[in-house]
Amino acid sequence: MTEETKKKRPDLGIAIPVVNKKTPQSYDLSGNIVVDGKKYKFGAYKSQASGNGKMPKGSEYYYFYRVEPLEDQAPGGTPAGDTSFQPSELEA
Repeated sequence: MTEETKKKRPDLGIAIPVVNKKTPQSYDLSGNIVVDGKKYKFGAYKSQASGNGKMPKGSEYYYFYRVEPLEDQAPGGTPAGDTSFQPSELEA
């Protein structure tokens, strides 16, 4: 892929298959995505089609369980717009 092609393709997020799940309830797929300029984080579970719908029996798919806005992080790791009290920011 050339540099010019890379510049034309926007980065719309990343989906990462979770291989080493901490618990059986952990998501099988997680990541973030950009929709209309807004960032969202998501979690999805892996499943297999029953064959009663449009997909052939046994076909693997992911269903999204969580999709929520991703809070922007300000420098220092705190969410942007965070107005909580930070004792370390007091003048000496």
